[in-house]
Amino acid sequence: MPDVTQQPNQDSADHIRLVSALTTMSDENALFSTYPAAGPNKLRFVARAQSLSEVEEVVRRYHANVFLIDHQMAHGAGAGEALVTLIQRLRHNPEYPVITFGLCYDPSWVKTFEEAGALGTVNGPLTALELQRLNDELLVAMNKALQERLRPDYISRFSDSAIKLIDSGAWQRQSISVWSTKGGVGKSFLAREIAVVLGVIADRRTLLVDADMNCGDQHTYLRLSPNQNIWGLAKLFKANGNTLTPATVQGYLTPYAGNLSVLLGAHDMAMTAQAELRGRQGEAFAEALMDTLGAMGFDFIIFDLGQNFSEPMHLVPLKRCSLNLVVVTSEKSAALEMEMALNALRNESKLRLDNTRFRLLLNKWDDRIGLDSRELIQRLGLPEFARVPFGANLVVDISLNQSRPLVLDPPNEVSNAIVGAVNGLYRPIETLWGRRTQKAKRKFWSFLWRN
Repeated sequence: MPDVTQQPNQDSADHIRLVSALTTMSDENALFSTYPAAGPNKLRFVARAQSLSEVEEVVRRYHANVFLIDHQMAHGAGAGEALVTLIQRLRHNPEYPVITFGLCYDPSWVKTFEEAGALGTVNGPLTALELQRLNDELLVAMNKALQERLRPDYISRFSDSAIKLIDSGAWQRQSISVWSTKGGVGKSFLAREIAVVLGVIADRRTLLVDADMNCGDQHTYLRLSPNQNIWGLAKLFKANGNTLTPATVQGYLTPYAGNLSVLLGAHDMAMTAQAELRGRQGEAFAEALMDTLGAMGFDFIIFDLGQNFSEPMHLVPLKRCSLNLVVVTSEKSAALEMEMALNALRNESKLRLDNTRFRLLLNKWDDRIGLDSRELIQRLGLPEFARVPFGANLVVDISLNQSRPLVLDPPNEVSNAIVGAVNGLYRPIETLWGRRTQKAKRKFWSFLWRN
């Protein structure tokens, strides 16, 4: 077979460059004979990979647009997951999408390739008819990938079917509160980011509940209208004789993006002072809300709580959530206030404050400030769940003021740490986050629009 390991020509931007991972030399020869690396055809076969682990490097080296893989390359333990991950990483390649076509000797693999994110398949062996079909379908598939990338709401995430193939199911549905006794420690920011990671990037059915009775701000941080909010739902609960149904709650949820919905908060302090949210009535509403949300099939429910644990909308989630992330910063006053609050909570007869449900989330943490995290853990009596560093260049403040979640922007040390924390809740996020970077450059594949 002629050598195809040379670098692409200078005019390679005018061509569709294909790399392959095939098990039979006859298929490779058929590809090269039909689409030589330096021929007149728009499609050119430029290189081959001998294993799945080599593919991304070969694609990068030759600036390939298309990857053709024989399903027989996926064999051995973990090969299926590796194939899905590879196809999705190529499709969401930071610079431009690289589309995958599957070569199927077994027809059952057609569906597998489609679910993994491939944009087409051909049958093996590669006859002249199948090669012509590959040629005909490529531009359609590439145009589809291009349009996906150019959408203003494009997010570099794996498809739902790909997630199902990767996801081992070794995770559980959870209700999670984000809480601290001190304002300004980043509770609402962290609740927002965790919810977006789970509901948008991981595409799990997620609800963010703004239950901050000091004044809810998630509508500002997510750029949503606050008209349908938790106070309105509490009023309706009371008017209906303290009954709540999933249909009623659903009517007060605001969709954000992906699979994330939001129950917006009481955005005016005058709302939080109303009887519907306080005392025994507020407690009845909080209990009914948690009962109803639990029956609505969410994978994750994230509660953004205010400081005072005496508030029913704060205390009830602290009692009932499967995980409470207790936010502490490296500021001494935040640590001391939390120590007093935890001691008081331990005396709350209905509250089980243990290490499995209460974990420390160290936010804006920097050991140079002087607090010793080991001493903090010992004094508070809670283990560390995760720590998030200070963000360089004001990235957190900018993301809040721009009402855009930080995890939807190019990765940085803060968003990486947040995703690392979510990895403790939902393991597939590590694969989904992968090599996530800035939105792809939009000056690519100009040849699609040429005659």
